[in-house]
Amino acid sequence: GDLTWSYDGNIVEIVWDAGFAAGEERTVTVTYKVVEPVAGLYFMSPTEQEPELSTYAATDHETEKARYWLPCVDLPHVRTTLDMKISSDPAHTILANGAKKGEEMVGDDRKCAHWILQQRCPSYLVCFAVGEFTRYDDGKFEDIPLSYFAGKDFTPEDLKRTFGRTKPMLEWMTKKLGVPFPFPKYFQFALPCFGGAMENISLVSWSDGFVLNKKAEPELVWLTDQVNVHEMAHSYFGDLVVCRDYANAWLKESWATYIETCYLEDFKGEDEQLYDLYRNRKAYLTEADDSYKRPIFNRYYRSSWQMYDRHLYPGGACRMHTLRKKVGDDNFWKATTTYLIRFSEKTVETDDFRKVMEEVSGKSLVKFFEQWFVNPDYPLLGVEFEYDEESQRGVFHLTQKQAEEGKDKDPSQPFDLDVTLEWRIEGNTRRETVCFDRVKQSFSFAMEKDPEFVVVDPYCTMVHKLEFEPGREKLANQLKSANVIGRIIAANQLAKSGRKDHLDKIFAQYKDETFWGARSAMVQAIGSANTHHSVTLICQMIAEESDPLVHEAVFAAAAGFRDPQIKAATLDRLRQGGLGYYAESAAYSVLGRQ
Repeated sequence: GDLTWSYDGNIVEIVWDAGFAAGEERTVTVTYKVVEPVAGLYFMSPTEQEPELSTYAATDHETEKARYWLPCVDLPHVRTTLDMKISSDPAHTILANGAKKGEEMVGDDRKCAHWILQQRCPSYLVCFAVGEFTRYDDGKFEDIPLSYFAGKDFTPEDLKRTFGRTKPMLEWMTKKLGVPFPFPKYFQFALPCFGGAMENISLVSWSDGFVLNKKAEPELVWLTDQVNVHEMAHSYFGDLVVCRDYANAWLKESWATYIETCYLEDFKGEDEQLYDLYRNRKAYLTEADDSYKRPIFNRYYRSSWQMYDRHLYPGGACRMHTLRKKVGDDNFWKATTTYLIRFSEKTVETDDFRKVMEEVSGKSLVKFFEQWFVNPDYPLLGVEFEYDEESQRGVFHLTQKQAEEGKDKDPSQPFDLDVTLEWRIEGNTRRETVCFDRVKQSFSFAMEKDPEFVVVDPYCTMVHKLEFEPGREKLANQLKSANVIGRIIAANQLAKSGRKDHLDKIFAQYKDETFWGARSAMVQAIGSANTHHSVTLICQMIAEESDPLVHEAVFAAAAGFRDPQIKAATLDRLRQGGLGYYAESAAYSVLGRQ
């Protein structure tokens, strides 16, 4: 029927001359043009000043940037199927969400590509990219085509080097989650001036800073693989099952970050898994201690982008691991499969996920979710250990210091914690998991001898800070014989004294250490001691370290000192060449600090 409309730059208001009949539907077609959008849609082309630039037009929407060029309700719970026809220069590649239905010439100087996505898609996951792209086709995973794209200054070999492990990742993930890949293709493109990576449905976008040439590969392939797994996980957590609003964003970002840890666990082993959990916990605690604490599930924010912090990514991922250990591996993965199938192509809130975990595990998890996902705090554990030779028993005295009452304190309720305690006697390791749900509690165990070392939470099963000084001898044994978490904790504890003999012990273990993550942590520990002997040891590391994954940590530790020895060692190492980009950058930062 006849209508009138107005637009104030924000809202289109439509008024029909005649009212609606009961059950009547009317379709409105809006024709629009966007000129110089402030966000969401980005353009690049060569200029006189920069003739080498790529030519492209591409979208990047997270969290609420689609609205600047696309008329939409720019919130994740509003979703639609997509039918896109995009025209451009015949030489350009045209990519979009979904499956390609055809491509044809329009006149003599334009071609038009037609892409359709049959699954409903929230606005922030709508994507297209058009430009002069290098392409690498990686065959298919089952019936899913895999292709990768970047600007014209990259080669197909660069794309293979960067994304060539995508197929085994997809094979692993579909088996792990028990759900077939849900979309018609898996394409990835990398462009200049794009930030990070983004999980657009079936068309993942990357910054081209991730694309690996031969120099970058040894140093950065681990990071690229983790980002690849992260964005792939979003195909399920975020794309297939959509969070209803950004208060529930952890249901996609915490999940995707935790899937990185699971990938490392299955592909590279326990050391990689535990080190990833350790780094995630450390990153979260740094933000919680130095900036602010907030709940992981949080409705109080001024902008949805405020949610995208270290609480959401590593903080939530650590809590996912705690949940897995709470319900057990079999229940956790069975519930995950059930959750993905039940809520496929639907929107979810935190309680939807919790209820599935409860249903499968048979456990009530209301209190668990309250303390780990709604409560903004985390446990601060104080631990003391004593051994009684007469009774041949060892006693752990545990305190939840965040719940202690006292002057100038704002205590919280104690957490219900499952705390793993580990000790070693004559080469035999024993561990016990205790339920610790009070402010103070002691646990006694039979031990035929005073243990060689004792470790609290050796498998990073929960977010916490630990105050525990078991003694120099036990720490020295722990540094040599514990698992990777125990070795790192021991190095950090010994370094606090700044004593030369302690630093020498850490350095000796660093030289024997085979795992790059533990070596990096030991470098950091020696640097944190901030002594003249630290300088001597770091100079030796600069000269001798050969692992590209550890180089950056060495120079980061060196940057804490202004010293002629550091300057000379760094200059010598730069003259030798062979450093990766990040290590080389860190080395020049060291020189700048002199």
